[in-house]
Amino acid sequence: MSDKTPADVEDALQSLIEECGLEKKLSVQKIQQWVYHADGETVMEASNQYLSKCFKVFPDVEDIDGANRILGVLQDVWNYFPHKDLGGKSPQDLVEEHRQAAGGEGTDDSGQRSMPKVIVGGVEMEWDEYQDLLLKIEQEQVPFKMWIDEDVLPAYKKFLSQKYTQETRRENEYMVAEFFCRRVLHVGFVHVDLIHPAFVQTEFPAWWPSHVLFSNKTPEQIRQSLKRFFSFLELLYDIDPKQFGFV
Repeated sequence: MSDKTPADVEDALQSLIEECGLEKKLSVQKIQQWVYHADGETVMEASNQYLSKCFKVFPDVEDIDGANRILGVLQDVWNYFPHKDLGGKSPQDLVEEHRQAAGGEGTDDSGQRSMPKVIVGGVEMEWDEYQDLLLKIEQEQVPFKMWIDEDVLPAYKKFLSQKYTQETRRENEYMVAEFFCRRVLHVGFVHVDLIHPAFVQTEFPAWWPSHVLFSNKTPEQIRQSLKRFFSFLELLYDIDPKQFGFV
């Protein structure tokens, strides 16, 4: 259970607004209304609508850690502020109600605490099995992650510094590559050859607009940046871009 409270989230949002110098444009109450009235056929669509409004107001942040911090506050706002579609409750309210209805913690037949089952790739598994799977993937990813962190990304940053004189262009191209690599690891790929073309051509470009704060890049622009990144991988590591859908 989170140790945050709605008051904590409200204070964090107010501090964020002040840090960004947006007091004349935004208020906690205004963002509360964006959350309350967010609408969509799915939760993701409603969340994207809310985040899109935020993206248009908050200033551009090139630093990934800074952008992630702001996105974290905005996600907390979404989770802790009331929603009209939820009858004036927040997602966190519903989580707490569910916990209370279950007696605080689920128990199995022996009276021991039970964990929820999860569905991965259409297969239902026990929580412990799921945790074991995550640990196995993490262990298998170690060489891949080291290659990304210690070889690919530093080399790409150096390559961009030689290719582009404009700092903003270098930073934008590198940011796409870095976010792509982080996302590749997050979803569980363990080797570059196992990344499927649909992830490169469709899934990641579609993920970008709703998850990367302060970026106005379209999926097609992300796709073009990835094409340049994979051309670099071909140049340095003899990785064929065609296997990832680039012609």
